Amino acid sequence: MTALLVRKVLCPADVSAFIAAGKRAQSGNSRWIEPLQNETFKVFDKKRSPLMLENEIQPFVAFLDGQPAGRIVAVVNRAHLEKYRDSCGHFGTIDAIDDGDVFAALLQHAAGFLRARGLRRMRGPFSLSINHEAGLLVNGFDQPHVVRTNHSPPYYGRRIEALGFRKAMDLFAYVCRIAESDFPGRVAKTANRFDSAKEIQTYGLSLTQWPTEFARVLRLYNDAWKNNWSSIPVSNTEARLIADLTLPVAKPSWIRIAQWRGEDIAVVSQIPDVNEALVGLGGKLWPSGWARLLWRIHGRGTRMTRIPMIGIASRWRGTRIGSMAVSLLLAEAITKARGAGIEATEISWILETNSTMLNLVRSLPAHHTRTFRVYEREL
Repeated sequence: MTALLVRKVLCPADVSAFIAAGKRAQSGNSRWIEPLQNETFKVFDKKRSPLMLENEIQPFVAFLDGQPAGRIVAVVNRAHLEKYRDSCGHFGTIDAIDDGDVFAALLQHAAGFLRARGLRRMRGPFSLSINHEAGLLVNGFDQPHVVRTNHSPPYYGRRIEALGFRKAMDLFAYVCRIAESDFPGRVAKTANRFDSAKEIQTYGLSLTQWPTEFARVLRLYNDAWKNNWSSIPVSNTEARLIADLTLPVAKPSWIRIAQWRGEDIAVVSQIPDVNEALVGLGGKLWPSGWARLLWRIHGRGTRMTRIPMIGIASRWRGTRIGSMAVSLLLAEAITKARGAGIEATEISWILETNSTMLNLVRSLPAHHTRTFRVYEREL
């Protein structure tokens, strides 16, 4: 008889087991790229991580016959509850071997943690919030595991749905083959016919001004996304964490803002597919991982990029100037990718209900490649 035990993550040794559980669960998924282990330790640092300090978060590890076999995180997201007051808790970072009892035990413990805090519904996966990795891969299992997105075997969704979870929202990923896109030329022609376009100024972030300019990007993000489904703001401390984690692998000039008469009105962020550079590192940067990672990104370059952020300031949505600004930025993203020898860029995630953005990315052209599902269930 097998022994199944679920234990709280309370110390660094438990975090190591948490990492090992994810690695074991994904061992049969040839597309999965192991994330950096030091980032996991930073995120779960109870004394320094803004996600841990600003929310109530409890990771769990499932052990089967003494070996890590699955993991999950239960999250009481205070920003979500303050904004929506819907008694909804979150779960995320769920990975497990193909065993129904392991999935059931993990979700039962996460549900119990949330229920004990007065919550009546659970939604996820979010790792560890909707502003980070969101949704479970349910379509496109043969596609690459692109940076800051999830990847999982098909059985994950089946196991979760068997436990009564149902779709709350689907998030889409689209891929644009750079060589196929004539979008920059079409945008240039449109801008020449639109006199006000001449007043739209665009610029990229710089390495020397990174902290200040990145904060502006996050302020624009919070405004542009504030009315989206289940959105929550990124706090200032969380923004600093994101900036610190992003800087070594980012190309600042690829993160671009559009201004209208001195006002920031739109943003498009493009980042190298760091996952390509993580292949073979085993989630570790020492002793030689840092050098290999940085050379693969800034020396050799990646085959793909990801555009995780296309946003228009809320008061400029639905206006011709706002639409023109974001089109100019997206055209610049494609032009920069082409100049760097990039083959393709993934635009993700896009809400299935966001018809305006879906039509825009289809016009690049870009094609739907992956679907991520957010589930929910009453407690």
